[in-house]
Amino acid sequence: MVNLSTARASNAAFTASYRPVALFVGATAGIGQGTAEAFARATKGNAHIMICGRSKTSADKIIAGLPQTPESQYEFIECDVSLMKNVADTASSIKSRVDTLNYLVLSQGIFTMQGFTPTSEGIDMKLALHFYSRWKFVDELMSLLEKAKAEGQEARVMSILDAQRGDVLNEDDLGLKKNYSLKAAAGQSITYNNLMVEEYAQRYPQISFTHIFPGSVKTSATRNLHWSLKPLAKVLSLTFTSLQDCGEWMLYPLLSSSYREGGFFMDNHGDPVPQEKIKTSEAARKILAEHFAKETAIA
Repeated sequence: MVNLSTARASNAAFTASYRPVALFVGATAGIGQGTAEAFARATKGNAHIMICGRSKTSADKIIAGLPQTPESQYEFIECDVSLMKNVADTASSIKSRVDTLNYLVLSQGIFTMQGFTPTSEGIDMKLALHFYSRWKFVDELMSLLEKAKAEGQEARVMSILDAQRGDVLNEDDLGLKKNYSLKAAAGQSITYNNLMVEEYAQRYPQISFTHIFPGSVKTSATRNLHWSLKPLAKVLSLTFTSLQDCGEWMLYPLLSSSYREGGFFMDNHGDPVPQEKIKTSEAARKILAEHFAKETAIA
């Protein structure tokens, strides 16, 4: 276990010879917010930080609290990331404004007890947020990451979900359109992310890809729970990690020199997840990658 003081010290020691550019998707609240704020502290405001989400009001409040220096550049990018067309359009806009991207952090998600809920593109909302839109951003912005690496800069991708509790890939029901359940959606979305980390680490060996578990964190994710469950959620939250501390732990592998290139699976305290928990295979990677490309193609 990497203790919190070690993570904080490592993050605080971060330096760069250039102003890093970072995109935090799903960071207008929750774990993404905590990670973006930790990044701003670590860079001491010498960064270009883009916060992507739906709420400008929330983003403006977050940005107002970040370190302000002459080198700081903070901006909100509005996007309903549940739709692949929106992701592609947003990525196109980003590519017209920046030449490189050093850090792409993906934490968009939803806490829901609803069953299969298709978006207008036919993808389940939970899977769209926890998997498809995340790797659609990776695909669409890869040219910026590759350019950063070619210029001798960092190029890292982080998906924040849960690297250690996935299921074996259900090859007969990719996207869970035949037999959906919340348990299946949780297990498959985890495995989907694990498989893509391995697949993309092979495709782009000079870039860092990390799937990380944040643990139990005090966020507003339970606001949509049924009223009968909220008292229990409130009691349980007393043992949860604060957003600030979680942000420091998420930032540790994002900035650490130990994770500069390759694919990594991390727990909530910065330790590698044992390989036997990853549940991946080369065959499964290829099957999922082909499905993903077809499912996220823009007509």
